[in-house]
Amino acid sequence: METTSQRPPLADRLSDPATVEVLHRLLDHAESFDRMLLVAKDLPNLVAIAVDFFDAISRKASEEGIDIEERATALVRILGQITQPENMRAMEGLVSRLPRMEEGSAMLDELPNLFATAVDVFDEWAGKLKAEGIELEQSVRQGLHAALYLGSQVRKEELDRIGFLLKSDILDEHSVQTVGMAGSALSSCRRDTCEHGPAKRVGLFGLLGAIRDPNTQRALSFGLQFAKCFGGVLDDKQSPSSSKPSSSQNG
Repeated sequence: METTSQRPPLADRLSDPATVEVLHRLLDHAESFDRMLLVAKDLPNLVAIAVDFFDAISRKASEEGIDIEERATALVRILGQITQPENMRAMEGLVSRLPRMEEGSAMLDELPNLFATAVDVFDEWAGKLKAEGIELEQSVRQGLHAALYLGSQVRKEELDRIGFLLKSDILDEHSVQTVGMAGSALSSCRRDTCEHGPAKRVGLFGLLGAIRDPNTQRALSFGLQFAKCFGGVLDDKQSPSSSKPSSSQNG
């Protein structure tokens, strides 16, 4: 260790440029040092105020049944869990996705407008249906009831037959018209509103007389034409080329 006798004289040290620079810096910060000393002078009072404040908070928390120590222990435990490496990695991944979450948040801001647009479109569509005489709520309720009822009554094989029926020509425009006309004639006959009145017993001569009626002749002509067409369909369906040979037939 350098002794006092070994050191250079004080006057030489004070005139040293490095010492002069240090003294200048100290003088430049003299005002700051003075404020720090004033604060340090009041530090015991500030500590006492902080302790009194913390004691007041502790008493109030105790009166409300809150155990500050227990809460602090739980908080420290939670901090320990949060700072676990796997949790920190998860939070890093979450933080890296914040820009995408911001974009999603922007889309959520537009969601009310999109929802309002969808509601307007739906209202317009419901208004058009109502103008056509369709009550949307009632139609949905009845349609749902019909679907559930049919679903409870119809088996799968019956559904397959219904599907086969729908694919056939039974719903062809002309077929539907013919069935409709037959239904009208059947209803008229049953209600005795046909021009010939209620059905009576008729013999051979009555049958021959009825053939002279123009309407009866048209019905007989249609029946004969139907018989001809139906016979042709039966011929097509029963011909060997139109049906696949069964295993029993091959055997």
